[in-house]
Amino acid sequence: MPPTFVLVVIAGLVAIALVYGYRALVALLVLRSVPSEPSSPSRLGVDGEQVALTGELVVDEPVETGDAAVPDADRPVGAYVWRARFPDNTNSDLTIEDWGWERQHWHTFASGIESGRVSVRANGRTVAIDLSWFEKVTGVDTLGDLELGGVTNTERLSTYLWDSRYHYLRNRTEHRSFRWFAGHVRRHNEGVDLDRYLLEARPLLEGTTVSVSGELRIEAGQPILRGSDETPLLVSDQGFDGHRCWLRQRLLREGGLSAGLLVAAVALWLGVYLPLAVLVVGWLVYVGYNFVQDIEIFVDFLQRLRK
Repeated sequence: MPPTFVLVVIAGLVAIALVYGYRALVALLVLRSVPSEPSSPSRLGVDGEQVALTGELVVDEPVETGDAAVPDADRPVGAYVWRARFPDNTNSDLTIEDWGWERQHWHTFASGIESGRVSVRANGRTVAIDLSWFEKVTGVDTLGDLELGGVTNTERLSTYLWDSRYHYLRNRTEHRSFRWFAGHVRRHNEGVDLDRYLLEARPLLEGTTVSVSGELRIEAGQPILRGSDETPLLVSDQGFDGHRCWLRQRLLREGGLSAGLLVAAVALWLGVYLPLAVLVVGWLVYVGYNFVQDIEIFVDFLQRLRK
């Protein structure tokens, strides 16, 4: 039996391996749900079947906060996935405008989706998309529920919607101060500076080519795509091939990390320390790389202040 300290390390490695193993499993299950090709027009009237469409996004009713999330948008904003973040420099008076969103290390504490009413026009038909399934399956926040300031928990499950396997939106990413959402979010107290908090958004604008897969439902004679327990709702602005490629990358990365951690745990149990040493060295290299990047950003910031 290994010493107590080694048993604790083994338990920690196994716990982390299970987390990444679960994420890899989700990626695998979603990957199996991504269709290989769009559905034929004849299937658009079959209630309860999985339907896959690639076409133009139609915004029937834009999202209320679209103008705040996407400045100078030349088309209506139908929806956007967002995440709320706060910076490392919590004890200073620097704002996003002073520091720049790209010159700071941010921590995500919430994410969600804001949506109006959208459809996809494909195969000569217009089919509505029910994006509320994302809210139901992840239990995410809305901007109206969000409170800025006070004690912020960065480990809430809702923070994972930003990197959810069910959507792959990469056409455009916006970075906005929460000052633009003053009428939609709550502050813990009047002293909370909204310019110290960042909202990142991945929007869906009218006319964007989207690939959508889900369960078809006919309601009042109108076709609607939504998710179910058997058929998830999948949305991508990079096509089904792009979504599939990204899922494979996540599967390999997270599955490989999980397997490596389990190998290190088993090796420790057997008294072999080399796999753990390799993991530690890899982690130190990663930390060192990020530290150098942060130093370069800080030096650049100081140089900007002198000008």
